[in-house]
Amino acid sequence: MSSCQEVLHTLPPVAPSVQTVLCTLYSQHPLTGQQIREKTGLPRRTVYAALQRLKEIGVLHERVSLRDTRQSYFWLDLAPALTHDTAQAAA
Repeated sequence: MSSCQEVLHTLPPVAPSVQTVLCTLYSQHPLTGQQIREKTGLPRRTVYAALQRLKEIGVLHERVSLRDTRQSYFWLDLAPALTHDTAQAAA
């Protein structure tokens, strides 16, 4: 995968805010929710709703910070999306 747009084509249709969060994590990861908010300019609630949607799709991982358990780090795992896309192409 060479771009965020190519990844988006492998996923089910998602809201623009989810696309923004995905592309932010695609270019830089892992990030905390606060870092995602700062980079995207999206409100806190919107960011966390987008992160939840990405988890539902199965492309997002989360790990609680060992330094500060109030924060979590988020990163993408695009293997499920790529597997889904490959299966569709074979059908």
